Amino acid sequence: MLKDIHTHRFTDSAPEEVLLSCPVLQNEIPVEAVYVSAEVHPWRLTAENLFCQIERMENILSDPRVLALGEVGLDKLTLCPYHIQQKAFEEIVRISEEYSKPLIIHCVKSVDELIAIKKKMRPVLPWIMHGFRGKPQQADSLLRQGFYLSFGEHYNSQVMKEIPIERLFLETDESNVSIDELYNRAAAIRHISAEELKLSVGHNVNNVFGIKKPPSIY
Repeated sequence: MLKDIHTHRFTDSAPEEVLLSCPVLQNEIPVEAVYVSAEVHPWRLTAENLFCQIERMENILSDPRVLALGEVGLDKLTLCPYHIQQKAFEEIVRISEEYSKPLIIHCVKSVDELIAIKKKMRPVLPWIMHGFRGKPQQADSLLRQGFYLSFGEHYNSQVMKEIPIERLFLETDESNVSIDELYNRAAAIRHISAEELKLSVGHNVNNVFGIKKPPSIY
């Protein structure tokens, strides 16, 4: 079962339990990866490589292991000019809709802009806010707009306690904490068992990513 919907490296988890974020600029998807997302990170985006990255993202979608696009998004603290980030993100939304791939979103000080783009483009595919650490008010705003929220090692406990379980994901990102430990912590906050939480998140995984069985690349 896919339990970790966003990580940048293999950990102690089995390959079929993680969704590996793979930058489109790298030469190839690791052969041991079972599920991957195609990453165009705003930290590595420039005016010069924008169209190259978009083209490579579309090309990588021929690999059946690609379940999602991400991480992608908007970041006001990185060096890439914001209008370039916005242009890239809107292109990625187009690809998401055309190829039926949900988005895993990196968002730094850009929630209002992100919601504005969602309202303008009216996407059908799910948008997942990765590594969410915001307060309850921000979580409510995103949930009202149809977002899913994915939680890593650090987050607001009240948000974890109150978020509808059908909008919840967990991830390790770059943390050294195991995904099973993250499930244990989240389950304790929600006053349910870790197994119950895994079952619910498993339903979310199936609904959002459409996983029936691990894909074959051979």
